[in-house]
Amino acid sequence: MTIDAVARLIRKGIDYCLTRYLPPRCALEPAVHPLAFARFEKVQVSVVIPVFNKSIHTFTCLKSLLQDTAGVAYEVIVVDNASTDDTPWMLAAIENITVIVNQENLGFVDACNLGASRARGAYLHFLNNDTIVTPGWLAALVDVLTADPSVGAAGSKLLYPNLRLAEAGGMVGPGARAVNIGKFERAGKPQYNRLRQVDYCSGASLMVRRDLFERIGGFDRRFAPAYWEDTDLCFALRKLGFHVLYQPASVVVHFEGVSAGRRTSSGMKRFQVINRQKFLEKWADELERKRSQSG
Repeated sequence: MTIDAVARLIRKGIDYCLTRYLPPRCALEPAVHPLAFARFEKVQVSVVIPVFNKSIHTFTCLKSLLQDTAGVAYEVIVVDNASTDDTPWMLAAIENITVIVNQENLGFVDACNLGASRARGAYLHFLNNDTIVTPGWLAALVDVLTADPSVGAAGSKLLYPNLRLAEAGGMVGPGARAVNIGKFERAGKPQYNRLRQVDYCSGASLMVRRDLFERIGGFDRRFAPAYWEDTDLCFALRKLGFHVLYQPASVVVHFEGVSAGRRTSSGMKRFQVINRQKFLEKWADELERKRSQSG
């Protein structure tokens, strides 16, 4: 099966069925087993992972994080939004992570805010559970924020499991039209492999200074349960005078659509449409300013 054929299947929303065609690093784990994370007395980064079911995706994410995160003192905070599969059992068997168990599904926004409230690190990193990280992913983001105090947040290069580009940062145009830069393109193209400023980076893998996150008030609850909260956060940071950067050296594979599906007409995904209007109303002046500058 060619890469283009795999890409067509992914666009139909069945990427989770393709693991036998994927490189080993991008395949789901076949089964769960106990993991043991290191415990750091002084934490630099708090990795916050909200989850709801999909235990094998969560386990694959955590195992990749354990294997491929070096050079950074970090902690893992998993917020379980009342999972009904074997997620609670699986998480209980993992050593040296913080697990917060909610009695109901609070959605992405409230779960992330709750996880952030328990964080010890100077930096917060929000990570989807349907991701696989690669070597150096976290250190590359830390380097960006430690090198330049004017940077408020930085995001990863997101790849589909077939290694095509899912996002190289994002831009927001008139009418709150969000564009994932480079979507479906070859990830090796030069224009997608340079550090640069963007309007936003996806909350699937986004690092932000904790003091700024708290100053802003966390993810805005008007975007609960999910969608547009990451774009809103990045706009709020830029309004305070901080930059948002795309860091191509931080590579994360994202099984997009696993958590919330792909249909915007129903389920959690419908909030992508609902919250776009809220974003448009909140940031109308900023979007008009951007339109004037570009036109």
